[in-house]
Amino acid sequence: MLHAQALVRTARPSLIASKAAADLGLEFTTEWSAEAGSIALPDGVCDMHSWPEGLRLDAFAETSAALGRVEDVVKRQLERSTSEHDAVAVEWYRRPGGR
Repeated sequence: MLHAQALVRTARPSLIASKAAADLGLEFTTEWSAEAGSIALPDGVCDMHSWPEGLRLDAFAETSAALGRVEDVVKRQLERSTSEHDAVAVEWYRRPGGR
């Protein structure tokens, strides 16, 4: 399984993650509670963890193309879930190994 990771620097990681999970939950299976959660997409899954530094994202998928689709959906939703004042940038990094 392929793995990509991102650390989204923000002072309000839980708020951003809970909003993204709620919005994507209309179409996909999502979970968010106690500072952690996940988004299950047709192509893979993205785990989310609230840290003092921001929101840590770990995306997993079987193929590079599927991982790219997971990265894109999560990135667009998180960037859309913030206001101009709280704008975030999501930069994915492919990791060696898998889950």
